[in-house]
Amino acid sequence: MKQQTGIQRPGKFLLTRCAALLLCALLLSARAAAFQHAPVIIKGHVSEKGAASLPGVTITLKGSSIGTTTDENGNFSISLPNDAGTLLFSYVGYLPKEMPVKGKTLINIVLEQDATGLGEVVVVGYGTQKKVNLTGAVEQISSARLTDRPVTQLSTALQGIAPGVTVTTTTGAPGADAGTIRIRGIGTLNNANPLILIDGVEGNMNEIDPNLIESVSVLKDAASSAIYGSRAANGVVLVTTKRAKGDQLSISYNGYVGWQSPTNLPDKVDALDHMRLLNMAYKNTGLTPLYSDAQIEEYQQKMITDPDNFPNTDWQKEVLTGSGVMQNHYVGISGSSGKLRFMTSLGYLNQNGIIKTSGFERYTLRNNADIRFNDKLSMKLDLQLINRTTTEPGRGMTNVFLQMNRIPAVQPGRFLNGQYGEGWNGNNPIAMVEDGGELRNNTLSLFGNLQLNYQPTKWLTAEVMAAPRFNNSYDNNFVKAVPTYTAAGNIAYTQPAKSELTNGTDRGFYGNYRASLTAHKTFSRHETKLLLGASRETFSGNGFTAFRDNFLFPQYPVQDAGSRENMQTTGTASEWALQSFFGRLNYGYNQRYLFEANARYDGSSRFLRSRRYGFFPSFSAGWRVSEENFMQFIKPVVNDLKLRGSWGKLGNQNIGTYPFASNLAMGAYSMGGEVVSIAALNDMGNEEITWETTTMTNFGVDVALFRNLTVTADWYRKVTSDILLKLNIPLSIGLNAPYQNAGKVLNQGWELGLNYSSNIGDLNYGINANIADVHNEVLDLRGINSTDLLISREGYSINSIYALQADGYFQSQAEIDGHAKQIGILAPGDIRYVNQNKDAAITNEDYKVIGSTIPRYTYSFNLNASFRNFSLNAFFQGVGKADGYLYSYSVQPFYSGGTAHEQHKDSWREDNREAKFPRLTYGDNGNNYQPSSFWMKSAAYLRLKNLQIAYALPQSVIGRLKLKSARVYAAGQNMFTWDKFWDGYDVEAPVGTGNRYPQVKVFTIGLDVKF
Repeated sequence: MKQQTGIQRPGKFLLTRCAALLLCALLLSARAAAFQHAPVIIKGHVSEKGAASLPGVTITLKGSSIGTTTDENGNFSISLPNDAGTLLFSYVGYLPKEMPVKGKTLINIVLEQDATGLGEVVVVGYGTQKKVNLTGAVEQISSARLTDRPVTQLSTALQGIAPGVTVTTTTGAPGADAGTIRIRGIGTLNNANPLILIDGVEGNMNEIDPNLIESVSVLKDAASSAIYGSRAANGVVLVTTKRAKGDQLSISYNGYVGWQSPTNLPDKVDALDHMRLLNMAYKNTGLTPLYSDAQIEEYQQKMITDPDNFPNTDWQKEVLTGSGVMQNHYVGISGSSGKLRFMTSLGYLNQNGIIKTSGFERYTLRNNADIRFNDKLSMKLDLQLINRTTTEPGRGMTNVFLQMNRIPAVQPGRFLNGQYGEGWNGNNPIAMVEDGGELRNNTLSLFGNLQLNYQPTKWLTAEVMAAPRFNNSYDNNFVKAVPTYTAAGNIAYTQPAKSELTNGTDRGFYGNYRASLTAHKTFSRHETKLLLGASRETFSGNGFTAFRDNFLFPQYPVQDAGSRENMQTTGTASEWALQSFFGRLNYGYNQRYLFEANARYDGSSRFLRSRRYGFFPSFSAGWRVSEENFMQFIKPVVNDLKLRGSWGKLGNQNIGTYPFASNLAMGAYSMGGEVVSIAALNDMGNEEITWETTTMTNFGVDVALFRNLTVTADWYRKVTSDILLKLNIPLSIGLNAPYQNAGKVLNQGWELGLNYSSNIGDLNYGINANIADVHNEVLDLRGINSTDLLISREGYSINSIYALQADGYFQSQAEIDGHAKQIGILAPGDIRYVNQNKDAAITNEDYKVIGSTIPRYTYSFNLNASFRNFSLNAFFQGVGKADGYLYSYSVQPFYSGGTAHEQHKDSWREDNREAKFPRLTYGDNGNNYQPSSFWMKSAAYLRLKNLQIAYALPQSVIGRLKLKSARVYAAGQNMFTWDKFWDGYDVEAPVGTGNRYPQVKVFTIGLDVKF
């Protein structure tokens, strides 16, 4: 058959065309699919209401693992597989927000603050939890509430911040103005300080610059604290430092300059009033007046023309000549370079005291680094160096204030030729401050924290940590012998007789090592989290002191320049170890029913091997009632309602290093004309000593209303048993009594916290308020009863005031004759005491507990408001009920040769029978000076702790200056106090003789800038 050419068969033609069309369709489909799945770049900016940018906001594609965070300017960029889907914006303390993409390439979001804090992440033991899932009593304090106050010690910044946390500051001395922290009362007669952990490692919070703090968590009940076992009986404070956020390099500066002045000083009488009042006291005591009218008249005429022979010394004015200027500067640099994030900061604090030779200086250098090697392995490496120097007069701050407030104005302070007057028997506080030497302490602390985090799967995390810490403290105490003179120029006294130098050094090395494993899984409506871990902590330290006196050249105060005749050396060393195993189980069902169990098994070298380990468990549960179906109809009103309860046991191992052992006292003795070393057994040991144990029950409720009001309330009962006491033993044993686990103390109370915020247009305002009460009672002391001014007795609180009960004044001799016999020679105007046992005389049997020094009803409230670029913050703090007691030179006129105050002019006389003070007497130290309720005053107070006014520069200005933000502020600390305490003395130091460096008012101006 002849083949045709140039013409195709119809069937083949159709197949070829179909194949071509199919291929084109496939190509077009592939191109469309490729176009559809091409990455889409979404950019934008996240801010809060008021236009402030938010760095570190988490942005995720809903239903996926794709995500990013905003940089320091609040900007973000995220790559999505397509232009569909929804972005979820979330940030701690703000309400989450969703935004559908729908083809957008630019998205700007404004987040609103969540006053309820339901989404807030709270730092707890060895981890974090959402606040909404907490079943224990935990209070978290943000950095914003700490850095606004010009404090030098972080502990003082916690005062009044959290309900149930009492912070007492008894002095404003530079470097010594740290607060004493008590969490839910005092549970022991021994060390009642809480455990302080900085980024998970035990440390001193007062070494940390407040600008470094991200947050502070206070673990108040056993459920939250039991994970720390033997050290948690007095509560736990977790300090978390700041870390780098965002991907851009940023620099911040915060600094202020301030001026200090004393809040309280006793108003002493001048020379003329001292003579007149002293004459009255002499006359009332049956003595001949010391000064005649002619002498007083002459004194008045010559005080100004001849001050050397007729002095009118204002001791406070002459002694308090320090500038009181303080300054604080902080520079932080943070950034990211791919897998490395770092935050480096340098802080400098300088505080000059109101006394020339008092001051405090601190340098802080810290670097927090985060390294992500890959998706599974990451590391944290933190390094910190702190150098602190504290100075005060060589003879001590207490001695200076004692003499300054007791020496009469008639004693010479400084003569016109510059020589020091004799003061009181050569004790001249002006000389002490200006030429009496110096006590200088320098402490160098080096801290490192290395953490490796390995996450083989999304639900399992392993972590190991090594955190060594080294402290070196050096004391240089030089007390210079200073001569004082008479008006004629002759040496009157030399105090002390010889110049003395004492040097001391203490070195300590702390080791902290930990490993943990955390599993976190969600099954349908079930959420479980399991933590297992082990840790080991060690300490080794040694101390050394050297002493010499009789320095021929006081201007060269080194040991070799002193005499060898009385030189002394001492040395000490100690060590301890703590080995622990711990675990925690969290379970939640449907975000409604919550359960947590903690356990720790501690072994401490402080106890004998057979009693070395202790087990400390806790259990807690919570019910989120607001998530039940029957509550949904009021969800817009009741945003959250949670009931919770807990029970647990805690321990206290801070009872000394090795109290179970019988230790030898080392010394030296002269025998046969030679000095020989000796050892003596003085103290009896007790091998049965074990932990002090605290059992605590807690019930609480958390409520969030209207999206702007939160209420937290707790009730607790805390019983500490096995408290170490020294019980009586037979004298025939010949040794001092050993410690025994014998005492028991109860703390029971309630706490209430409120947080409200709202706005009216551009005016934003809020209030934080809290109040707490604690009832402290000693339950068992095995019958031990002391008779000191401050006692601890069964049925009463720790450190109760024990004294006679005053009952006004005797108004006539007939009243004296008809009353039980009292001490001394009585006269109308003397204090009358209650005869408790109705016998013939006032004796020790008539003493009773008359007051308690433990504060009740501690409270605070913080008012804040902002209008556009202006903001105002006022913080008030106080105590509703407490008792204080001053005695001796502080309030008792002419005590042991002291002077009088202006308030003592209101003393009993025939024409002033309702006086503030009894009749003036001198030298009898008798009836009126007996411990009694007369000298006890209420220590309740309300204090305006901090007031700050700030202005944030507008965006138009900071944009031209190339800044991210800038704020200037002025603040006042300890501005006003309302109380009924003794005039001239601080109500926060309510017991003693008043010879303390006073708390100070601080006025500051500051600048906060971010580049």
